Amino acid sequence: MKTMVLAASFPVSGHFDPAEAIDPDAFGAQPPLVLPDCTWEQYLAIDAALGDRRGVRVRFLQGYLELMFPTSLEHERRKTHLGCLVETWCLERDIEFFINGETTLKRECEAAGAPDESYVFGGAKERPDLVIEVALTSGGLSKRAFYRRFAIPELWIWRNDALEVHQLSPEGNDCTTATESAVLPGIPLADVAECAKIESASQAIREFQRRARNA
Repeated sequence: MKTMVLAASFPVSGHFDPAEAIDPDAFGAQPPLVLPDCTWEQYLAIDAALGDRRGVRVRFLQGYLELMFPTSLEHERRKTHLGCLVETWCLERDIEFFINGETTLKRECEAAGAPDESYVFGGAKERPDLVIEVALTSGGLSKRAFYRRFAIPELWIWRNDALEVHQLSPEGNDCTTATESAVLPGIPLADVAECAKIESASQAIREFQRRARNA
């Protein structure tokens, strides 16, 4: 699907009803939307208006609002498989980990949104050490730019049946592409990518577990 960017700004009058910007009957029929010239207050209002209607994912980045419509079965499988493989590696290597999942990250007036999956290693803390995103469509807000706002050490993006690893630079002003994980040293990323393609979660975990024990 293509990402649609609308040129018009959100109305800023006091009568603006954020629920009017979203047609619940059209969910799944429209591509993701990127709305420019959105204020932080408007993002908060739309996010609140959606409530528990989590079929729509909302993300804000410096004046742009992204609406991501219901995810596909493939999206859910890939993100869950990747998460299961991370957890399997931690169990095999006795690494303490905490699942932050889709907990929304917020930096007031700058950025807000929830990852597909996120993890903390070593000890419990609010900011994830690792974020996982599955990108099955092109366009949309830059994931690297988004997570840089939260100083996330490592970002995995599943795109075009391949795993991309991006790490925050020491200065914190950029994300660089990496071939090895810094937050999970030694994890065989090539095996992660191969096993993530296996349709059965149980088979993917068993195969990765076998490879991890031989790594």
